[in-house]
Amino acid sequence: MDVTLSADLTMRVERELANGNYRSRDELIEQAVRHLLDDRQRGQRRIEALRRIGDQVDQAGLYERVLTSSQE
Repeated sequence: MDVTLSADLTMRVERELANGNYRSRDELIEQAVRHLLDDRQRGQRRIEALRRIGDQVDQAGLYERVLTSSQE
């Protein structure tokens, strides 16, 4: 797989390599992709959890209670 990065990202990759934070460009890019995918998965789990919470709030009738008391 070939990857083409912008000049800014290329400079940042080179800086990370020069600082000794990674052994190779491949290692850095692999870790970056892994981080991106993990973040996306975490975000999806949060959305699913919020939906479950919302469903429980709806089933318990809490949403209507909050609306009713705020209108009084």
